[in-house]
Amino acid sequence: MVKLKPMASLPIDPLEARRLRVVLATIVINVIAVALLTLAPWSDWKTGLALNLFDNALLLSFVVLYHDAWLARLMIFGLVTGVVELAADAWLVDFTRTLDYSVGGGPMLWRSPIWMPFAWEIVVVQFSCLGLWLRDRFGGAGLAAVGVLGAINIPYYEEMARRIHWWQYSGCRMISNTPYYIILGEFGIAIALTLLAKPLRHGHAAKTGWLGLAGGAAIFICYALAYGLTEAFHRR
Repeated sequence: MVKLKPMASLPIDPLEARRLRVVLATIVINVIAVALLTLAPWSDWKTGLALNLFDNALLLSFVVLYHDAWLARLMIFGLVTGVVELAADAWLVDFTRTLDYSVGGGPMLWRSPIWMPFAWEIVVVQFSCLGLWLRDRFGGAGLAAVGVLGAINIPYYEEMARRIHWWQYSGCRMISNTPYYIILGEFGIAIALTLLAKPLRHGHAAKTGWLGLAGGAAIFICYALAYGLTEAFHRR
């Protein structure tokens, strides 16, 4: 269990507090929305797109209202990460053959639903913002804590995705509908995104793009390592 002991007290930034509240609001809204969508048999790719457009509208409204340049950079970082992550999805679909997006229907980008880069954008903003807040206040323990949150929160969506017709897994070791490698991979992904987001506080457009490329690569690497540890080695 990760024990969080506060480091030296930090001055309270009103904008940071507001930003954290709106990001936490997207987490709560998404958890509730996904739970409610399990009651909607008509759910498909359109509900995934709608939820992510709503999240983006909420975050963009905050950026405009408070002139929050850092949140704007985080969103660009997240979108670039989400586009690069399409390669990881294609690997999971075509190489491991454990991920199936066909249940959701709709237009595709490579092997992923058209809304997937926006979904990852939101995930990146959520865990970058929350992860840096925890790391600033609790150091290494805070970084470990965001990894644990990643291993718990994101697999919640993996569990629900099959029920709301977004995607499904098969042919791998799983807890209910969530693969072991997803749980382990998301732990590393949440930590990696937090570390990559730190330079964005005083970054610029070029740095944001390069960090987004690194974020997408980190997702691929975390999934590949987790798959190797839980699946490839296990099958030998």
